[in-house]
Amino acid sequence: MIVKRIDITPIQEFTPETGGAGKVAFITDTGDVIFDCQIKPGREAEKRNPVVAFISEAMRQVQRMPEYRISKSYMKFAPGVLPAEFAM
Repeated sequence: MIVKRIDITPIQEFTPETGGAGKVAFITDTGDVIFDCQIKPGREAEKRNPVVAFISEAMRQVQRMPEYRISKSYMKFAPGVLPAEFAM
């Protein structure tokens, strides 16, 4: 499954002091995978960029999915979809 776009819909406004809540959708050719994300205040890098915080939480949830644990190739991202902070 190749993620071609990421949509983030905040539900609770994000602030570095309180965190936030929202939905993150990984959009693919075959459908959407939507995650409910709670972002806690904390990590320094994520305090500066709420987009990174929401995507990090969604990716954490992906790693807990049985489909991912079985094949490790369940979800990949098209070039340019992830913010620069995720460059490896």
